[in-house]
Amino acid sequence: MRYKWLNYLSRHNHQKTFLTDYRDGMGAKLTCTALNYRLKQGEQANIVLKEVDALWLHGQSQPDECDPLFAKWKKAGMMTSERVIQRIEIAAKEGNRSIIHYLKRQLPADKQYIADAWLAVTRDSSRVSRQNLFPFENQSHESEVIVWALEKLAWKKPELASGVYTQYQDKGLFSNAQQHIIKRAIALSFTLDRLPQASQWLEKADIDGASDDIKLWHVSHLLRTRNWQGVVDVIDNAPLHIQQEENYRYWKARALEMLGQSMQATVIYQELAEERHYYGFMASAHIGEIPSLSHSPAPKDAEAMAIVARTPATLRAIEFFRLDRNTSARREWYYLLSHIPESRVTDAGILAYEWGLYDQAINSFAQSGYWDDVERRFPLAFDDVFSQKAQTHNISKSLAMAIARRESSFRTDAISSVGATGLMQLMPGTARYVAQEKVTRNALFNANDNIEYGMQYLRYLMDKLNNNPVLVSASYNAGWRKVLEWLPADEALPVDIWIENIPYKETRAYVKAVMAYQHIYDMQLGSNENIFPQLTRDMIPSAEAVSTHPVTGTLQLAPK
Repeated sequence: MRYKWLNYLSRHNHQKTFLTDYRDGMGAKLTCTALNYRLKQGEQANIVLKEVDALWLHGQSQPDECDPLFAKWKKAGMMTSERVIQRIEIAAKEGNRSIIHYLKRQLPADKQYIADAWLAVTRDSSRVSRQNLFPFENQSHESEVIVWALEKLAWKKPELASGVYTQYQDKGLFSNAQQHIIKRAIALSFTLDRLPQASQWLEKADIDGASDDIKLWHVSHLLRTRNWQGVVDVIDNAPLHIQQEENYRYWKARALEMLGQSMQATVIYQELAEERHYYGFMASAHIGEIPSLSHSPAPKDAEAMAIVARTPATLRAIEFFRLDRNTSARREWYYLLSHIPESRVTDAGILAYEWGLYDQAINSFAQSGYWDDVERRFPLAFDDVFSQKAQTHNISKSLAMAIARRESSFRTDAISSVGATGLMQLMPGTARYVAQEKVTRNALFNANDNIEYGMQYLRYLMDKLNNNPVLVSASYNAGWRKVLEWLPADEALPVDIWIENIPYKETRAYVKAVMAYQHIYDMQLGSNENIFPQLTRDMIPSAEAVSTHPVTGTLQLAPK
């Protein structure tokens, strides 16, 4: 409403009212109009024009309303070569080549080559190898071009990028931060492509100041190549706070175990086994213990819950839920959580759980930080439906519930950014494919139907992937074709090492979470099942050892 009102005022040149009603953050068009009006109203130009910098440093063309403002800014001597080059860099990184041609003309002749260099490398990053583009007369700006291009080139052609980096390295162009950017891209590209240069470049990249994912991939690469002593050395040389992270503690124990130092490994495993997460559950399996859930229910304060239940936001939320206006209901619940004392957020979580608002209960407990109420954080939502569908399709109920918990926190109306819908976050096309019938998006908002199609999809993946729950959960997140590409090339890998080497960060985290959630649901359901001993024994077969049916793509063990 304000945006429309301000546009009306600007069309009719109501300057004073416009300035009274204008607020920051209304977009470039209205911001430029406001600054122009302030100048016309007599405000000091040196104060107003300082605010033009933020409008100028933008990778896209700005609205026509900004042109008079930029002209005054330029006339005041504020359009310096430095600011023009900054905008060229922003535009280049955003892929807006057209504006670079215009900006080039705003530079003095002796600096226009910087724009030409950006135009060259944004057209083809391999052109960074052409040293004639870089006379090294403005090294700080030239290094920006080179670093950006090398990072892009590294992901496509790491061998070429490493050679070009060596070519420029001795010229003293790069800051420490820029060195980290280049080395990270080259090292990870070699690693993800499983090329022999990975070891050398990971060692170059894994130094003080490197990003956290370099350490993760350094360890993952050493695991894949079974360099157990290398794993211990890399972890021992890491900063203490990194050594204390659960993944590094687990992998150090795992490496020590493989090196024959079982006593030291067992001490670490025992400590980890007290913790409720994927690595703690894996550690438990290695020492033959049942993973600990450390369940401690949040104390129920009936009086406090009654106070929360009577707040206007809670009353509005529950009425919206009853009317199936779930988006409005959640907005009210978010408002509630942000306007009650922190000490009452857990009470709100218990209330939501008892009302069957499971996703709000999960969110409330996450916000309050009360992690030990396992039963309420992992509710047996739609229990009867999951039981019946799991039995019909011969699917582990705990696995299906773990996936629904991870995918949507049991939100029946959840929609992802790519269109995955409902409890089990199914794409309508996927549901239609597995059901072999027309499936509407509205049907996917129905819990019963969504779970049915989700179970059919899990059965489809189980049949395709030899009933391997790790490969199935990875496929549920990333797609089975991609997972087949991730099979080890020439020898089977232990499950935990394969998971650690999944190229997609999201899928790595997803698989670990689903495996942990599956165990939690097994415990919640009173089952004696425990998937983690199986995970410590199983191997992920190599691409050499399996074949896929030429029509169905079904994974099969290749004949010996």
